Amino acid sequence: MNSAKLNRTAPSGTVDTAFVLKYEPLYVLTDVESDLFSSIGPKVVTRESYKRKHFLKVAEWKAVGVLPRLESIDSGDIDFVTGAALDDGTPNHLRLPLLQILPGVGVPLASTLLTVFNPKKFSIMDTRSLSVLYDYDLVPTDNPTSMDYQTYRKLMKSLAKGANCAPIDLYRALIAYSRQSED
Repeated sequence: MNSAKLNRTAPSGTVDTAFVLKYEPLYVLTDVESDLFSSIGPKVVTRESYKRKHFLKVAEWKAVGVLPRLESIDSGDIDFVTGAALDDGTPNHLRLPLLQILPGVGVPLASTLLTVFNPKKFSIMDTRSLSVLYDYDLVPTDNPTSMDYQTYRKLMKSLAKGANCAPIDLYRALIAYSRQSED
């Protein structure tokens, strides 16, 4: 058992409609993020893969620390790998690992690429969102590399359904909550 878990107190309440209604409005939606979901996502759906420039735009938002490494990836490789990951016939459990074949693509970026493609089906998994769920005793870890993405995705979908919102709205509420607890 994680020793940090032994020394922490779970927050009161639950991650439900009231949680989302309280915290999601506190989330600041940037122009870049807005563009990802309103413009780039639909283009990716139509194309059924990421163009290099769209892939890098997602990386600018979610993985700026590894952007130089991602910029060195060949556009053909991006097209091929993202096309395979987003293909209707690809089993869900293989999508994230496929994207991680690309150098520098970790769980947070891979899950973001999937979420931009289909925000009703996929959820962004990163340390901030996992930390809140971990604090509420809903997941066993706050480390994205130690958490099974399919388990996380199903939990987010279930929590979002219970909160009567989309998984992306739940994610934004979790992020806003995590930022509030920093203040």
